[in-house]
Amino acid sequence: MTQANLLTYLDNHPETIIPASGDGNTFTSLNSQNFPAILIDGTLAANNLIAEDSEGMLTLSEYAKFLRDMRLKKNSLLIADLQSGFGNPLNTFYSAKELERSGGDILLLNDQTYPAHTTAEPITTTPEDLIGKLRAAKDALENPATQIWIKLEGIQSYGIDGIIQRIGYLAKAGADAIAIDHYDADQLAQLAETKLPLPLMATWEPGTKQIAGISGWLDKGYLPSVIKRAQLEAINYIKQGGLTYAEK
Repeated sequence: MTQANLLTYLDNHPETIIPASGDGNTFTSLNSQNFPAILIDGTLAANNLIAEDSEGMLTLSEYAKFLRDMRLKKNSLLIADLQSGFGNPLNTFYSAKELERSGGDILLLNDQTYPAHTTAEPITTTPEDLIGKLRAAKDALENPATQIWIKLEGIQSYGIDGIIQRIGYLAKAGADAIAIDHYDADQLAQLAETKLPLPLMATWEPGTKQIAGISGWLDKGYLPSVIKRAQLEAINYIKQGGLTYAEK
């Protein structure tokens, strides 16, 4: 499947959830199931590689190395987490080039200020800065098929009108798709009813309601969270000497 075909597929299968991974075992499990794409999430990768829960703690070189390792095993398109560009537009240029060369078929750029943080209410940058980073990333690409998706994370601060305005700017600057994060269901439904110049996606976690007009969903790490819960249960089992409470 090509990047362009992926957007067509998502438009025709809007219930599709693109899973997220940040470690080799999870990636291997997802890769064997023929998902159309897999997101190599920066937060999950930071948790795996440096035991931190925030994407901004992970350097570009650390993330790119992991991306290259997963590229050798991939069966699906890889969505690389460009985060907030790893700095200013010039940093974004070199970061985009590095991630494309490391195996990113699609680069996911968010509108947080640098450094990006994993938080419920991230601080977002100005439209001018975001457009500058998008254009820098576009200039860095060597493969014309590589796409750039934008994750907008500030709907709680700049609202529906601000989202629509930014999407208009981003479409003119060459973005390929939009993903909305940190929304509530009413906001997303209102946005989905609006005629927009770019495909509209949203982030997903358990309990998220499917909404008509959304062309696909980006997982925020469901499988890794299930694995983490299972690990905690296993640790508690070991601490108890391998006995359940009933056995005691």
